[in-house]
Amino acid sequence: MTTASSESLPLRGSTSQACQSDEEYGSSRKKIEAIYGGTELDQFAVWGLYCNFALVGIVYGFTANYMTLPICQYVFGPMGEAGRTTIQQCNIAPTITQVPWSLKVFYGVILDRIPLFGTRRRGWIIGGWTCALILLAVLSGFADSLVQSHSFATYTMFWMLICIFYMVADVAGDGMVIELSKLEPEDRRGHILTTGQMVRFGATLSVNILGMLAMDGPSYYPSLHSGNKTVFSFELSFGYLHLALLIMCAPLWVFMVSLLRDPPRQAHSCDDSALQVVSTMWVCLKTKAMLFLIIYSLGSVALAGMINPAANVIQSIALPSTLQSSVGSLFGNLLFLLGVWIFRAFFMNWNWRFTFVWTSMLTSLNSFFQLLVIHNAWGIGQNGWFFAFGGNLLHIVQGIAQVLSSLAVIEVSPTGFEATVFEFLTTMHNCGVFLNSNLQNIFVPIFSLHGISATTYFPSPSNPFSPQQEYNLRMSRATYFTLLVNLVATLVLCFFAPSGREECRIWLSDKRWQNRCVGIAAAVGGGSLFIFCLTASFLSIIPSTMCLRIAGGDGC
Repeated sequence: MTTASSESLPLRGSTSQACQSDEEYGSSRKKIEAIYGGTELDQFAVWGLYCNFALVGIVYGFTANYMTLPICQYVFGPMGEAGRTTIQQCNIAPTITQVPWSLKVFYGVILDRIPLFGTRRRGWIIGGWTCALILLAVLSGFADSLVQSHSFATYTMFWMLICIFYMVADVAGDGMVIELSKLEPEDRRGHILTTGQMVRFGATLSVNILGMLAMDGPSYYPSLHSGNKTVFSFELSFGYLHLALLIMCAPLWVFMVSLLRDPPRQAHSCDDSALQVVSTMWVCLKTKAMLFLIIYSLGSVALAGMINPAANVIQSIALPSTLQSSVGSLFGNLLFLLGVWIFRAFFMNWNWRFTFVWTSMLTSLNSFFQLLVIHNAWGIGQNGWFFAFGGNLLHIVQGIAQVLSSLAVIEVSPTGFEATVFEFLTTMHNCGVFLNSNLQNIFVPIFSLHGISATTYFPSPSNPFSPQQEYNLRMSRATYFTLLVNLVATLVLCFFAPSGREECRIWLSDKRWQNRCVGIAAAVGGGSLFIFCLTASFLSIIPSTMCLRIAGGDGC
């Protein structure tokens, strides 16, 4: 790997002007290409970086795919029964395990400035994963006892602790990706980023296989509904399941340590003080580009992508086994991976705004599928296989839209502050995920979804007169409302999505927007939503406060 020239490059992010105009940016690119253009990137370092992405895919994929079902609804459930998990907890649990994803901007400020073990990125990536995997080994030792004591809140908090450490590695890796992406030719810029996303989501496929083989036994399915013939007679205990996850991660950790290298540092003339970090971020916040990207990052996830408040209730009445859920997730992840590849191959240089609109519109069609489940269409709507496959069909569209906002960050992040700016916008994106989950919970009592579960929905000797029609009406109202919010939000938010790289640079240099009011609106708006979402999320998972209406409860 080559090292940077000692010549000081007037890159975007210099002390005098943290966010450059389009003309200055073009001049900077020519100087970068003059130094790096004829040199191959260190492919060993790139492969080491991909190992980091794969580790994120495995660990994140486990909580994203299985925290709700079967862990919340079945293992710590049945959901809705006295003393067991509630709909609010199952709605918010995946978000709680990912709280550090919404703190990435604070990681970025530190990791951009402070080296570890003499390295800027490598030491943080290796150190973060080492601590996270040690904690995963500890969790495997007492996971079974948490199930026996019905301590679901404690279990999710421990996963949050693991996430705190692997976020160190993820943020350092993000900074490295942005650095390397700036060295790519104009027509290929974003190739490493999109390939990394493909590796990350491809790694989740191995988690789906683990779920199929190890989590489809009787402990992972409600005993009251044991008629599902896809449930196996064998399984791994809950504790050994986490140990198996650790064993899957170990080889990738070894390869990562062996291959990872720091990228060449692009020269920049700013100091490393905390004051300079704040000053640079403030300059960037006072731009049209940052304000619009913040609104887009929050709104596209929380509103255009708002999840049905009845989603977990609908899942609970479909009662898919872990095998059915895993096969469906495997199918969905393959489609998602295909979608990311399609974006990289065909849409990376197309109009990003148009791509956002049509992908969001298509994704909102998932509401129609949920209506088929609610009303048991054709007598198969509430079949586990129908639910597992139908709910994942649109993942190919989500994959196409996955990296839109990340590409914009490459264009606006100042040199030397790659992780800081990238993680600030990632924090806004993840705050949108938080807001999405909290909106789910807030609307649960509004649509009277409490009390609807597999136990109360289906007639049984203890519940012979189940009001299914009334329950279906409540879930349908929530579904139609979700569809309306998705469509209206998409039409509004498209004005805040950049059409491409060129418009990012135009927004960045638009002097009419470079004032304090813009900076204050960006900082206060994003910060207020972050504090609200963080507070409401913890209120929703803790048993003593989840009865509050703001947490989705029916009132304390």
